[in-house]
Amino acid sequence: MIQTKVRWAILGTSYISEVMAKAIQASASSELVAIGSRSFQTAEAFANKYSIRKRYTDYQELLNDQEIDAIYIGLPNHLHKEWMMRAAKSKKHILCEKPFVTSVDDAREVMSVIEENNVFCLEALMYRCHPFIHQLKGVVDSKMIGDIKLFNATYTAHIIDVANPTAGGAIRNLGCYPISLIRLLAKAEPVEIVGRGRMSDDDHNDNQASAILTFENNVMAVVSTADDIKMTWQFDVYGTKGHIKLITNPWMPSQEHNQFNVYLNDEESPIEIKMKADKPLYTYQIDFCNSHIQKNNSIKYERKILQDSVANTIVLEAWREQVKKCATNSLDNRVEIAI
Repeated sequence: MIQTKVRWAILGTSYISEVMAKAIQASASSELVAIGSRSFQTAEAFANKYSIRKRYTDYQELLNDQEIDAIYIGLPNHLHKEWMMRAAKSKKHILCEKPFVTSVDDAREVMSVIEENNVFCLEALMYRCHPFIHQLKGVVDSKMIGDIKLFNATYTAHIIDVANPTAGGAIRNLGCYPISLIRLLAKAEPVEIVGRGRMSDDDHNDNQASAILTFENNVMAVVSTADDIKMTWQFDVYGTKGHIKLITNPWMPSQEHNQFNVYLNDEESPIEIKMKADKPLYTYQIDFCNSHIQKNNSIKYERKILQDSVANTIVLEAWREQVKKCATNSLDNRVEIAI
């Protein structure tokens, strides 16, 4: 009998794992067969809620299950590296919650192990799988607004009380979204980053951060994020012939209402580009994974996906290091302005 569905398991029972359980079960090409939690009671409750027939309190036992093809890792940030590597060595395909890992060396080590074991791996920047982002990228690539010169992005959310504080912070948990979208649309990596922000006294994570990124050909990006300010977002792209303004949140595109406006130079009214989607955001992400797992795409394309996560990690960690330095040496770096 030919297997037609990808058989998924979930590691972790946090809120995002519940979101992914629904997405997997909404996908016609998926079957959710197992849940893993350190607590039997939590695993049992999760399994009963989503009608999952297997539950594990030992993550490695779950990985050893031959009935499982792919793993969604919904664990805290500092556990991503260990369980991606263990999953790869167990020949399981991987969807890992963002951020990919918490250091550049870890990102490269994980990439090496994944390639060595020839499994598919995707960092869960789910918005990239949505057709709204494909449409946005198509307009940018068409040069409707000319050559890109500037990106302006903000993403904040009051998640400080619910996010795991270990290896957390606004840059890793929220800043990863605008950085990844800017890199996607720029089709390039920044050559310089200048960052500033404030750090928490309690857990030494960054609570607020801004950065100026410089790309080749004098393209720049200005990005801000914070994890203790209510949900706000902004994304604008400026080119030589006009600019694009996102009307709906690009990092949480919906099924019903998605829009961005194109403002061409010397035109009074914008071009409104609207679209609906066929399915929910997170199901697009699951179906994207399934398509590559089932088609067994070449390692060359999988390497491109992994390289993108490594590159995003490089930018995020460089930004964090600058914020940490400016927070500890704020007086030395301060430039007073006299009016």
